[in-house]
Amino acid sequence: MKILSTFDSNFKQEIVNKNVEKYWKENVFLISHGKFYYYFYILLPIIFSFVWLLFYMTIFFYLLSSISSEFKTAYILFWIVVFLILFIPLWFKLLKKYVDYILDFIVITPKNLIHYDQEWILSRKWRTIDVEKIKTLTVNKNWLLRSVFNFWNIIILTEWAELWEWQIDFYYVDEPEKVKNIIVDIMWEKVE
Repeated sequence: MKILSTFDSNFKQEIVNKNVEKYWKENVFLISHGKFYYYFYILLPIIFSFVWLLFYMTIFFYLLSSISSEFKTAYILFWIVVFLILFIPLWFKLLKKYVDYILDFIVITPKNLIHYDQEWILSRKWRTIDVEKIKTLTVNKNWLLRSVFNFWNIIILTEWAELWEWQIDFYYVDEPEKVKNIIVDIMWEKVE
């Protein structure tokens, strides 16, 4: 779904296909947020927000039946304002998490690493880093839940010219040790 030039849900696949044509399929690797990110930062909060909304509406209608008719307008306006203050920011935050899940990714090729960061619907940052400029590739392991579900952060340190360019910290990557080995294999493919 292409809404704007900066928000295209097919963008990730187009970038991968373009690099596969250039470097072959075995030399291109896509890193995206893992299933934990989807379940615990998108799906579960959506379910909780709808349960909360159902509870909110139940209380609203239960109390509405006991309010006298002269206060019903003020009562309804009060609950609408509370609804807007509570739920709209929550849903925008969930939408932002979903946009990050769909459109934040890294493409690894033998020559470069391309990092795309969809900041919001109207804003996307991306950068290309030559493989020679990659200095360190680290898997950051901490916390019990991350160990149980096997997801971690991958941190890529590079030579830098600007503040944003020297580090990529990509969160919620499934099986990060395997991902790190694939990245190293692809980067060494160029050397051999």
